[in-house]
Amino acid sequence: EIAAQCSLVNFIVTEQGLEDQLLAKVVASEQPQLEEDRLQLVQAFNRYKIQLKELEDQLLEKLANAPEDILSDVPLIEGLEATKEKATEINAAVIKGRQTEVGINEAREVY
Repeated sequence: EIAAQCSLVNFIVTEQGLEDQLLAKVVASEQPQLEEDRLQLVQAFNRYKIQLKELEDQLLEKLANAPEDILSDVPLIEGLEATKEKATEINAAVIKGRQTEVGINEAREVY
């Protein structure tokens, strides 16, 4: 069992992964706020992905259950507009987050 766990670890660990972990430790000790900002950004990106997936699922469900004349279904049209608006907001937040991520990564690369 231990040999199997070691084999699993050997396949998971990469040089880049180890470098990222070490860099995170160094930055966390030198500039904890910078590392905290990076972690919050990663969490935000994960939330955005989840929200987009949920919006997609809701949209597909609404379309699947829509009547033959989709244009006459006012709640469906309103739902589509709300979904589009929310997706646009999320995409804008992702773009802003990517810009912030570039700044954080440049600051981290000093180490």
